[in-house]
Amino acid sequence: EVDELRSHQFRILLDDAWGHGVEAAVDCALLGRYYERIADHAVLMGSRVIYIVTGLHPEGEHWTIA
Repeated sequence: EVDELRSHQFRILLDDAWGHGVEAAVDCALLGRYYERIADHAVLMGSRVIYIVTGLHPEGEHWTIA
């Protein structure tokens, strides 16, 4: 999942072995945030498509109705 990847990304960025500098770390952190946001929107759109097609709200912890 994207949330797990984001956590892993932070562990890498905060590790003492990160040798690419602060600017690269900030860029990577922001990029990860943007990908996470895109994934959230994709889940929301998917839940809406399921509702439009079936008339039923998707079930499960990953589907949010907004």
